[in-house]
Amino acid sequence: MATVDELLAEIAAFCAEAGISEATFATRAVNDGKFVGRLREGAGVTVKTVDRVYAYIAAERARRVRADAPAIAQETEVAAAPAAPFPGVARTSGGRTAKAAA
Repeated sequence: MATVDELLAEIAAFCAEAGISEATFATRAVNDGKFVGRLREGAGVTVKTVDRVYAYIAAERARRVRADAPAIAQETEVAAAPAAPFPGVARTSGGRTAKAAA
């Protein structure tokens, strides 16, 4: 099990990465906005709560990766598309195709 200092460091790193306050994090992770402050003041924490914190962090990181994946795939697809896929078809900006002017 992680020490309280390691847990606080992981929470601080996640909050900076996600752009949220520690109170917001604590509310979302364990439904207690004062959780992080209490830890800093020396309050104890159960193994179950530590597991909830790490599970929340892992789930949120995975969610952000999944949310970013379609945008990355789309950028790659457009960048790799040929200039003119078929005779008589011109590529427009944004990767869409239109009939070429005759």
